[in-house]
Amino acid sequence: MEIVIVAFLLLVFFMIEIVFFKIILKRGLNYSLTFSKFEAFEGEDMFVDEEIYNRKPFPVPWVKADIHSSKWLEFAGASSSVVDERRFVTSGFVLKAYQRTRRRWYMKCTKRGVFDIDNATVTCGDILGLITESKAVPVNRRLVVYPGMTDIDEMFFSTKDILGEAVVKRFILDDPFIVKGIRDYVPGDAINRINWKATAKTGGLMVNENDFTTKVGITVLMNVQSDYEEFDFVKNRDVIELAIKVSSTILNRGFRQAVPIRYGSNASTYDDADNMILTESGTGQEHMRHMLYKLAQVRLKNIRDFAIYLSMLESQIRDTQIYIVTAYMCDEIADEARRLAVLDNTVKILVLDTRMEEGNQYRDLEIFYMKRRPWKTEGELPQ
Repeated sequence: MEIVIVAFLLLVFFMIEIVFFKIILKRGLNYSLTFSKFEAFEGEDMFVDEEIYNRKPFPVPWVKADIHSSKWLEFAGASSSVVDERRFVTSGFVLKAYQRTRRRWYMKCTKRGVFDIDNATVTCGDILGLITESKAVPVNRRLVVYPGMTDIDEMFFSTKDILGEAVVKRFILDDPFIVKGIRDYVPGDAINRINWKATAKTGGLMVNENDFTTKVGITVLMNVQSDYEEFDFVKNRDVIELAIKVSSTILNRGFRQAVPIRYGSNASTYDDADNMILTESGTGQEHMRHMLYKLAQVRLKNIRDFAIYLSMLESQIRDTQIYIVTAYMCDEIADEARRLAVLDNTVKILVLDTRMEEGNQYRDLEIFYMKRRPWKTEGELPQ
């Protein structure tokens, strides 16, 4: 009889426990997630902060939070699993009544892109593990990871650098200005043109007055095709990711020289998947951020063959320095480069595939080939 009574009491206890926690588990439970910053460069470290708050006078025996992010965002020391392109990061909590708990993760941005964390799944349970309750909590956080940059003058060489047995150092990006004099500063002058020695001598801000020595502005045209016979999605993604870094570096140089810059590609972006890229020409920090955002958004899929894309630009690009960034070289690209050069443009071609050999038919073009050795990276947000 006693056993029956004990069993009955246990059954009643379990039923009360189940009903009680069923009612109160998810109530008054707030969860939030924030990034330490909302834009970063590829390879950069940052923080992710989780906060969970139990707003009720009853404890929650256990809580599990699952963050749904990209596999390219690596959480240090986290218990995570990767499925296809997604990473699921799990963390556990035990909450007392009215307890607020915060947890900070170190996160590494391993690849450029625009990453959205729309929601997290919060699961909680009772003491005995008899019931679990889950709910999707809106997070709505976006992180923009800009592509890294690289030392392109060390990465590439041109056969025109070789004169006899000597190597003559030639830079891929020319300095677009030469100083012809000094004048007083006027509002709107770029800070990097201030002549600090003259300023110290005169006691007032003085700036360098420049003469243009090359074409006005820089246009980077990137071929998203990694192979000549590639008609859809990119096969060799590494070489195109490198092309994006090289494009970012050239645009950043133009930004720092305060010359107009623009970017184009036969790829599209995730925001506009149907159209190829060609931005407006512009200067300044916000314009550079726009360029970086476009590069972060590039889809690894071509809309048109690159030579056809170049032919479509002949009426739109004149009197500028054009940098063609491509994995390979072919007659069609060479012909379009020559046509663009006729339209008062200076054209330089950067070939990324180290297997490419210079063809005699391209000796009239200024082509730089990638060296067969590692490259170093650098990068910072424009200031």
